[in-house]
This record gives sequence, C-alpha cells and structure tokens, in this order.
Amino acid sequence: MLQYRILLGCFVICLVGCGGGSTEPTLEVFPVNGTVTVDGEALQSVTVFFDPQEGTKGTGGGGVTDASGNFTILYRDDRQGVPQGNYKVLFSRLVQPDGSPIPQDATAADVGAVNSLPAKYNDPANTPVSAVIKATNEPFKFELKSK
Repeated sequence: MLQYRILLGCFVICLVGCGGGSTEPTLEVFPVNGTVTVDGEALQSVTVFFDPQEGTKGTGGGGVTDASGNFTILYRDDRQGVPQGNYKVLFSRLVQPDGSPIPQDATAADVGAVNSLPAKYNDPANTPVSAVIKATNEPFKFELKSK
C-alpha cells in the first residue's frame, strides 16, 4: 500500500509539474536558413546559434550545418525560425584534438573535444556576426575566417 501511495504521489507531481505549458502566448517565429563557409569552403557540423539581443523576445534558436554548409534554425519548441529582432550569431564546431570528427559512438567529453573555429565566433560579446530577422528573410550567407 505504501508503494502505491508513493507511485501515486510521483504521478501527481509529474502531472502538476508538466502541466499544459506556459501561460505566456506563443511567440511568432519566422523562417531562418542559410549557409556557412569557412575560408570559402562549406563545412559540416558547424553549430549556428541566433542569440537574441536586448529588446528581442524569445530564447533564440539553433541549427547545425550539413555537408553543403546549409543550416535551418529551430526555435526551442522545434518550430523553424526565431522571433523578429536583432541577434548576435554564434558558431562552433567541436572536433577531436587532432581535428578529426567526433565518432558517432562518442560524446564531446569522451574525446576531449575542442572548438575548431576561432573563439570570437562563439562569444556573444565579441562575435563580429549579427543578423536582423524580419517577417521574410533571404537565406543568410555567413563567411567565416579560420584565422
């Protein structure tokens, strides 16, 4: 009987804690996509994050480049895009210390991964890349330099 009460208590706590979501209205997001090149070449597995600046609503969004350097930004609830506003754009690409990709069966921590892109691209205070998101957006073309 005690086990039943504990199980029931856990179930009730989960229901209360995972209730119908936030009471704030869902923000409208607008599609964001584009390409990333590094020294003129498309680079796979670059994480792209749109960091909202003061006055821009929401939590930003992110995506990862494919083999052609293409990315699509997803908001935190997996909708494509982010709210209108001003963003700093951050980039990182984790690789093994020798520069090779992280194996499928390993985590970044397992292999001591490092960011292969210059640190300024992953620092909100120093990134030279920004973007303005409007109701309609052309694909972005971000051209990064490795040095």
